[in-house]
Amino acid sequence: METQRVLLTYEPVQFDRLAAEIRAIQRELAEVVEVAESDDGLIVATVNARGDLMDLELDPRLFRHPDSKALSEAITGVYRSGRAAADARAFELTMRQLELTRKEIQK
Repeated sequence: METQRVLLTYEPVQFDRLAAEIRAIQRELAEVVEVAESDDGLIVATVNARGDLMDLELDPRLFRHPDSKALSEAITGVYRSGRAAADARAFELTMRQLELTRKEIQK
């Protein structure tokens, strides 16, 4: 059986540039914050790329007609909108990172 040898080489400058670009994307990912608002503007949720609820603002007018079930559903809906926006941005950044890596591997 014949043994094949493969010589792997890399150019340090390209590797360093790729690493710097990936670190920049990771910093952007860590800073992703999306704000979602209810249609009536009474609920505002701020969500990060990990899906953490960073802030929740409830306009006092919400309490004029107390309905805990409706309020719960409204808050959940606004949170989900913010989460979806943060997920989309995080996905976009992740795909950019993968594309950079793929291009370097193909060189």
